[in-house]
Amino acid sequence: MQALYAYYQSDSKDLTRTEQELLNGTDRIYDLYLAELQFFLEISHQEDLYYEDAPASLVTGRKRSASSTLKDLAFISWLKDDAEFTKKVKSRKISWQNDIDPLKKVFAHLRQQETYKEFTSTEDPTPEQQRAFLKWMYKEMFHTGDILKHLLEEKNIYWAESLDLVETMVLKTAENPKAGAQFALLPLFKDEDDDIRFMQDLVQKTIRDDGYFQQLIADKTKNWDAERIALVDIILMKMALCEILNIENIPVKVSINEYIDISKDYSTPNSKGFINGVIDKLVIELRQQGKIHKTGRGLIE
Repeated sequence: MQALYAYYQSDSKDLTRTEQELLNGTDRIYDLYLAELQFFLEISHQEDLYYEDAPASLVTGRKRSASSTLKDLAFISWLKDDAEFTKKVKSRKISWQNDIDPLKKVFAHLRQQETYKEFTSTEDPTPEQQRAFLKWMYKEMFHTGDILKHLLEEKNIYWAESLDLVETMVLKTAENPKAGAQFALLPLFKDEDDDIRFMQDLVQKTIRDDGYFQQLIADKTKNWDAERIALVDIILMKMALCEILNIENIPVKVSINEYIDISKDYSTPNSKGFINGVIDKLVIELRQQGKIHKTGRGLIE
């Protein structure tokens, strides 16, 4: 949607550039995934410095210590030693080295929380305790306060919109693997070739059939002032029509629901009802005209 929005707003109408920006934008999501994983290592390093710099007790002469530290967590230990993760972080130039002050603030916040104090006082935490603590730690770092949210937005303006997706990826990565298995980085795509082809097809065919989709929408919005219809709504309806007419293995209802959900985040409060009403009417007509073809189990209509 964002790639098409940029295309329709552009004077050049450069499809090649639009497709490249689409792929670049998608790739930036993986950068965010790696950056959040790297943040666990950086916080662990801050904890190391905290204990190293702590003065010895005047009573016992010993330095402050903990029963469990972050670097003892199986997940963080894996991140530190995994060659693939290290290679990807370096190749993509993922770094928090210029953000020491926010790192210190986030660790200081964690250190003050009872959950952190209880965990670091636990001898040999179980895999379940580790998993629960990592989930708490993630939420505390990325959802409490605005320190990291603002920092991520400064690093990349596109990252803020991908936080929910990346959160799911990070927490899934941090889950303790089953017996005999190892932690592993997740791919961004389930099937990279198919997923990229789907994205490109959706952009190309929405633009290719723009005039046809525009006329279909215009016929169902004659009582609406064209200037009052949000551009985002028009783009989402064109994309929905493109998907319904060209992507044979996606149910019509799924397509409609997906674009309604997108409108909730990016358009007006009334958009979901408007888009649903227009597309529903068009689907009835297109079915009657025999233009909707779905293949696969449960999709033939």
